Amino acid sequence: MKRISPIIVISVIMAVHILSGCSSMPTAQDILAINIDDLIDAKDSGISREVPLSYDAAYDKVTDIVRNQNLRIFRESRSRGYIVVINFPKQTNTTRVGIFFETVSNNNTEVTISSLSTTALEKANLMILEKL
Repeated sequence: MKRISPIIVISVIMAVHILSGCSSMPTAQDILAINIDDLIDAKDSGISREVPLSYDAAYDKVTDIVRNQNLRIFRESRSRGYIVVINFPKQTNTTRVGIFFETVSNNNTEVTISSLSTTALEKANLMILEKL
């Protein structure tokens, strides 16, 4: 039996989407489920903590904490100020938590965590923010 190329499948999905009259076309990030806009939007209901660390020091410390907690960094960008983490205990392994960094001053950084899952958000608070 012949296998269908993933390129053909994606092309057909995009063609159906366009021809169905939808106003916007999904991006590659949407198709691959790596868009973080939902986590950015959830920051307002997230948990924030200002830490007495420079931006880079806070980013490095959070990265170390995440790795020491056996969590998985799914996506990250130091220059854009985020880390997306998955693999929280007793959660679906694809439940994402966004960790966002914003410089307050040279020696202070605000770290905000957000998730669409309140359970994952609570776990991230205990496993990450409380360790800062």
